Order: sequence, then structure tokens, then C-alpha cells
Amino acid sequence: MDEKIWYYAIDGEQKGPIDAPELNLLIAVSTIGPQTLVWREGMTDWQPAAAALPDSEIPDDWERPATPPPPPPAREDHPAAAEPAPEGAPTYEEWMATDHPTELMDCVKTCFRKYAHFRGRARRPEYWYFILFNFLVGMALNVVDGMVFGWGNNMALFNPLYSLAVLVPSIAVGARRLHDTGRSGWWQLIWFIPIIGWIILIIWMASRGESRQNQYGPA
Repeated sequence: MDEKIWYYAIDGEQKGPIDAPELNLLIAVSTIGPQTLVWREGMTDWQPAAAALPDSEIPDDWERPATPPPPPPAREDHPAAAEPAPEGAPTYEEWMATDHPTELMDCVKTCFRKYAHFRGRARRPEYWYFILFNFLVGMALNVVDGMVFGWGNNMALFNPLYSLAVLVPSIAVGARRLHDTGRSGWWQLIWFIPIIGWIILIIWMASRGESRQNQYGPA
């Protein structure tokens, strides 16, 4: 009887273990395709099914990829990963939670941890969640300033102090976000060009990062 040794990732969620017949069935019904990431004991990293499976198990319409894709599946606290992979199986815990955060507070923590870190790359969630967090905190501090110094009074303290505190990490994450698109962080200076500069910079910040390694770091 085949042992359940295979794991696979669908939409970033780690699934398995399954045995070889189950794996072949999922391939037959197209649940697992040539680019679906799979892993089994003995493999050093996750690989697309077209590269990991023996030639005898690969459908005729599959083509082996020229280069392996980035590593896969779910974080360990995801419901789909309730059954842990055996010791030695790579996960997204270090990649996604630390260097490539996707949740709001993870992104905020990363930006503060990399307070003045202008090198490297930042994906869209890391940048835009930090912008959203600062906006919400700024709104709350405006209310606090109004309650302390009076509404309609130009006097403010808390919001300006917070804005000054997050100035450096905001510029730093902006530089890393531009690096992810293959541009220099100095392009942030076009923010001083009214309207046109703002539009261009927003488009760049919202653009998908380069899927390959560039001069600023790996994808």
C-alpha cells in the first residue's frame, strides 16, 4: 500500500499528505497541474509537479519548466495546514511572515523592524498596508488633538509627532517598493511635482513587482 508522502499547494494553501494513487487522481482531474507545487520527503524544496514527478507519471500535454518557481504553501497557522508536514519540509513561515508579509499587522511590524532599511525589495501589501495603518492612526490622533486642544483650534501635537516618527520608515518602504518594480528609490522625489508626479508614483507603487531577481535583490 502506497504511503502518504506527497504534499501539494493550491492558492498558497498546503494540502496533504496523499499517496501516489491520490496524486495521480488529482492530476487526472486537473486539480494538480504542471505548475502546481509539490513536495515529498527527500526533496530539498518545493517544485512544480512537472519537474518533481517521474517521466512515467507526467501527462503527455505537460512540459517540464525551464526554471523552478518560488517556494510555496500555507503558513503553519492556516487551517489547511492543521496536519503538519514531517520534519524537514519547507514552509512559508519564514518567507511570508517575516520577509514577505501579507497581513496588515505583519506588514506594519516589518516596516518598523526595517525602520531605516533602504535596501532590498517590498511587495505591494507591505507598502500599502503601512500607508493604510499610518492613515488610520493619523485620523485617530487628529481626534485626540481636537479633544485636547479644542475643535477648530490649529494647535496640534500628537499627529505631527507621529508623522515625524514614521517619516523615515515611510521613505524606506517606499524605496523598497520601487526596488521591487526595478526602479531606484530616488524616484520618490517626483512626489514634489504636483499632480503628474503624484499620479506616476501611485501607479508605480501599485504595480506588480518583477517576478525575477533584479539589481536590488531576489524576487
